[in-house]
Amino acid sequence: MIHDSKHIHMVGIKGVGMAAMAELLMGEGKQITGSDTNEEFFTDTVLKKLGIPVRHFSARNISSTIDLVIRSSAYGDEHPEVAAAKKLGIPVIPYSNAVAELFNAKRGILVTGTHGKTTTTAMIGCILEDADFDPSVLVGSMVSRWGGNARVGRSEWFVAEGDEYQKKFLLLKPEVLVVTSIEYDHPDFFKTEQEYKNAFLKLISSMPPRGLLIAEKRLKRIIKKAPCAIVWYGIHGDTQGRHVELNGTAALAVAKHLGISSKKAKATLAAFEGTARRTEFYTAADAPVVVIDDYAHHPTEIKTTLAALRSKYPKREILALFQPHTYSRTHALLNAFSRAFGNADIVVVLPIYSSAREQKENFPQDLEERLQKKIESAGRKKVFYMSFKEAAAYCKNLPNTKKKRVIITLGAGDGWKIAKELA
Repeated sequence: MIHDSKHIHMVGIKGVGMAAMAELLMGEGKQITGSDTNEEFFTDTVLKKLGIPVRHFSARNISSTIDLVIRSSAYGDEHPEVAAAKKLGIPVIPYSNAVAELFNAKRGILVTGTHGKTTTTAMIGCILEDADFDPSVLVGSMVSRWGGNARVGRSEWFVAEGDEYQKKFLLLKPEVLVVTSIEYDHPDFFKTEQEYKNAFLKLISSMPPRGLLIAEKRLKRIIKKAPCAIVWYGIHGDTQGRHVELNGTAALAVAKHLGISSKKAKATLAAFEGTARRTEFYTAADAPVVVIDDYAHHPTEIKTTLAALRSKYPKREILALFQPHTYSRTHALLNAFSRAFGNADIVVVLPIYSSAREQKENFPQDLEERLQKKIESAGRKKVFYMSFKEAAAYCKNLPNTKKKRVIITLGAGDGWKIAKELA
C-alpha cells in the first residue's frame, strides 16, 4: 500500500515514531504532508529540517490528491481528518501497520523490552552504519549523531525499536530479535503480569528457524524455549546504574552475529553520543547546579537512573522532579514507585501526565498525594507535591549551601520543560 502511494498524509505527525516514519518515507521519494496540535515537541525541529509544514488538525487538510493516510495510534476513526479521508475513499492505516510494511520488506533487526530498547536500537544502528551496512533505522527518540530519530538507508537491513504496547510488535517479522528486559508495564492494556509476558513469548515463538534471538541472561526464567538459536548476554555484578553498559553488550552481540569486528563495534560505542531524553544534560556536567532530564517513567528505570547519578555525583544533593506517566501505571505500580527514589535527597511529585486513552475518574482522585506519602514513608526524606509552576519556582529559590546540586526531571511526559526553564 505504501509502495503504490505517492502523496501520504500523516495525522499526528509530531509523534516520535510518526516523525521518523515521515523521514523514511521522504527517503523513498514520497510527498509527505502532516498535521498535529500546536503543542511543542522536539520533533518540530526534525520536521522543519525535512521541510514538512505541520498544519493544525482540520478536515480541510484532506483532499483527493492524497493516496494514503497514516494515523498516529493516539487517533481513531472519530478524528475529523480520518473521517474525511474515509468519506473520500482514501485508505487509512495506523502507524504500526506502516512500520510493519516497511520493516517486513527488508531483513529486520528488532529491539524490544521494557527498558533499554531505544538506546540499544540506536547503538545497533550506529554500529551497522560505521560497518557500511547502510541500514534504515527507526528509533523512539532523537539520536544525537543523526539529529533525528530515523536513518534512511539503501540496503536490505532495517533496525527498529519494537513497541509492546497493544502488542504492536507482533506485526513485525524480524530475522534478529533482541529482548532487553521483560518487567510488567502498560497496565491500562495488559491486565496482568502474565498477559504482559505472554506478548513477548508470542513474539519469540513467531521467529523463523534460521533467525536469532539475543536476550538478556536474567530472562532465562521467562524464556524457556525459542524456535531459533538463542544468544544470552549480560554483564557481571550489579547492573543497577550500568544500563548503558548492558545495552552496549546487546549491541555487540548483534555485531558479532553479523560478522562485524569487535574492535570496530567497540569504537562506535566509545563514540556513541546517546539519544535525547536519556540522561540529557541541560547544563555542563560540572556546573554548580547540574540540570538533567531523563525519560525514565517505570520504577526500575527511575531506580537505575538515580543510582547512576549517585555514582557520578556521590557528594551532591540530588533533587528529583518526577512526573508520573498515566493514571493506570501510577496506580498499578504505586508500591514499586515508592521504593525507586532511594538515591534522591529531595523528591517533587508533579501532576500525572494523563493519556487520552484513560479517564481520571476511573482512578483514585488523590493518586499524586498517595505517591508523595508512599515515597516519604519508604525513604524518610523531603517529598513534595507541586504544580509545574510551583516546582520551577522552588528550584530557583533553593537556599545556597556549600553542597553542589543535581536537579533531574524524570518521566515520559513534558516535565523536561522545567529542566529547560531552569537551564
